[in-house]
Amino acid sequence: MKTFVFVSDLQMPYHDRKAWRAVLNFIGDTQPDEVVNIGDVTDYPQPSRWTKGTKSEFEGGALKDAAYTRRYYCEALRAEYDGPSSLLGSNHGLRPGQYFAKNNPALLDDEHPNPFTEDKLLRLDEYGIDFHEDFYDFAPGWTATHGHLGFSLSRYAGGTAMGAARKIGKSVVCGHTHRAGVISESRGYKGRVETLTGLEIGNLMDMKQANYLKHGAGNWQQAFGIVRVSGTKVFPELVMINNAAFIVNGEKYSA
Repeated sequence: MKTFVFVSDLQMPYHDRKAWRAVLNFIGDTQPDEVVNIGDVTDYPQPSRWTKGTKSEFEGGALKDAAYTRRYYCEALRAEYDGPSSLLGSNHGLRPGQYFAKNNPALLDDEHPNPFTEDKLLRLDEYGIDFHEDFYDFAPGWTATHGHLGFSLSRYAGGTAMGAARKIGKSVVCGHTHRAGVISESRGYKGRVETLTGLEIGNLMDMKQANYLKHGAGNWQQAFGIVRVSGTKVFPELVMINNAAFIVNGEKYSA
């Protein structure tokens, strides 16, 4: 049996440091077969449409934020775990590369690719972390994707992942919405029944630092996912985080 741990939406440097430390403690203690970050590991607020034409656009924070993520995500993960790990492409992760390509097209050609894609900014090769731009088929009938690639967003936890699963015909693990939920649907007749599952794994962000939320509230839940794979059988689990603590298999983890 293989065990995958999925995390999403830390949006460094706005992550919940205690919650992330608790998850790192769990990863270090259990040593899963792979750790997969669904995306939005870094927020990158400066190269975004929200700061276009404002003072923030000229603060030059993207390189600093990438360095921060290398230290507190890549290095912190590798301090606890040296096994296989992956990062998926995401809307926040695309920001620096898209910003550079839009504003400096004369500096790009076939021989000189964009130097500000997320895999290059985070130097993932140096940390032995694989990068998947869109989808990662990690188990039979299952794929992981951030959730930003044209899928309809649901107001209900798990609904976005389930909608993506219906659309592509595979069970889906996703993030993006900051909501945590798992939904399954079965269809078929008599002996031919197919079940699709959508696992939406919440976020590890500090909601207090999300200044754009009205009154500091949002339909967000802190969580991460565990998916166990035995042959062709896949068993998803959602782990809810409460005040930087959670319980897995009767064991409590905290910062």
